Amino acid sequence: MANVLASRGWLGRLLPFMQWVPMLNRSVVRADIIAGVVAGVLILPQAIALATLAGLPPEIGLYTAIFPVLICALFGSSWHVLSGPNTSISVIVALIVGAYASISTPDFIMYAITLTFMVGVIQTVFGFARLGVIFNYFSHSVMVALVTGVGVIIIVQQLGNFLGLTVNTGEPVEDTLYNLFFSLPRANVYTTMIGFSTVISGLLFKRYWPKIPYIIAAVVIGRLVAWLIDLSVGYGNTDVDKLGYLSLSALPLSAPDFSPTNFYEAAEGLFMGAFMISFLGLMQSAVIARAIGVKSGQHVNIDQEMIGQGLSNLGGSFLSCYPSCGSFNRSASNYETGGRTPLTGIISAIILVLLIIFAAPMIAQMPLAIVGGVLILVGIGLIDADYIKKTLRIRGETRVVFILTVVTTVFGGLQWAVMLGIFLSIVVYLRSVSRPELDIVSAAEAHQYLPENVTDKDSTVIHLSGSIFFGSTPTLERGFADVAINDAHKGTLIIAGEYIDNLDEAGATALITEAVKRRNAGGSMHMWLRNHNFDHVIRNSGLLAAIGEDNIHYVK
Repeated sequence: MANVLASRGWLGRLLPFMQWVPMLNRSVVRADIIAGVVAGVLILPQAIALATLAGLPPEIGLYTAIFPVLICALFGSSWHVLSGPNTSISVIVALIVGAYASISTPDFIMYAITLTFMVGVIQTVFGFARLGVIFNYFSHSVMVALVTGVGVIIIVQQLGNFLGLTVNTGEPVEDTLYNLFFSLPRANVYTTMIGFSTVISGLLFKRYWPKIPYIIAAVVIGRLVAWLIDLSVGYGNTDVDKLGYLSLSALPLSAPDFSPTNFYEAAEGLFMGAFMISFLGLMQSAVIARAIGVKSGQHVNIDQEMIGQGLSNLGGSFLSCYPSCGSFNRSASNYETGGRTPLTGIISAIILVLLIIFAAPMIAQMPLAIVGGVLILVGIGLIDADYIKKTLRIRGETRVVFILTVVTTVFGGLQWAVMLGIFLSIVVYLRSVSRPELDIVSAAEAHQYLPENVTDKDSTVIHLSGSIFFGSTPTLERGFADVAINDAHKGTLIIAGEYIDNLDEAGATALITEAVKRRNAGGSMHMWLRNHNFDHVIRNSGLLAAIGEDNIHYVK
């Protein structure tokens, strides 16, 4: 029996789907089928719209909504995260690949597929190296700022499709707005009516009928308005651009191209883009997995989730997909509609294939204004107005970090904003760990730390917690100076340090300095520690000699 259990545990690590397959029963499968149908219907317009945003043919978006979902369902960790086309990644693909090839051309598709393979390699290596912990330190305000900036960029870029005007998606936001302003007299009134009806109906359904998928409702209303316009004006008189027929394949085989003639020209940009997409994709997937895991009660293995995302991109590069990651809205919809296991993702892929087969003629007649309207709705949905208002009211580094990242995203480019966000997150983290908590203990609590022959009248007890290392010594020294204002180092200082997480030589030196000051002024210093983990530092740094062996105590 023990051997069977060990084998199952080994198989569970090698084949993660073995951990959720035993959960399947009639009720679970029924719930997953319902959630999968909703997810499959929901992704159809989004896959087409996001592929357009990335500068790729719509069929590439549909492939990316099918194959990576299947792979991640089998090899990921989260029961609810659904992978596929992602808004932020679509923007980066358009920016990176657009510098080396015209959109939707064979060269553009080739570079996008090669980029997908590179992203898959990087993410898989991250997962096997167990680097999931690094995403614990990425600032939440940076994440929201990046998403907000992407939302603004999408809205601006899709105003062209919304108005029936040609827009260069690779140009800066300010240039796009400038060109749109002077091109307004050439806007197509019928296209604008279709786009406007799509956006307004989507917003109304989202607000007043939240149980109905507002993206689907917006597409239906937009398509109805387009049909009425064609009926009243005449099909050939509207000059409304349509999506056109899709060139789909049952098995869309592809391969990355690293040949010197094709890869060399774009190598630098693709490498930079691959790292940005890898980091951003893993960060979003990790955030989604943890957020839904808290609600569902599942303990998500982030390293395994990273491996699943990496393998989905590796496999996707051989199946005509562009880079994918976890989807905020589809994953949330999966949980809210009752999805229980990754079987939901498999069902959603099957439903999407069926929709493509039976709805191809209807998809071909979809006006580009509806695609632009859907993307504008997606962009609006990315802007969390409540969080922005709350953040802007907060004084301090959170507000500054948020504003800097948003401005850089919109006007400097998403690739620079990601690097700035990583840098600012590191700075914020280092600032937080360099400020240990130092508080004076109340008289009612201080007595438990008083050694023998020490009374509360001539002693001060302080709580010291956090990391005591070279970066925190200035804060520590200021705290000691504030305490010494009352006793001029003449009293007994007792440090309740059972919650000290780290202690290095520099931190020990700061403690030695305070102990020497106390001793020279006729006072003394005592320390309480949680355990003996820091004994080697205390002994080697000279802290043991400075304080005295009898003055170091351990919590029992």
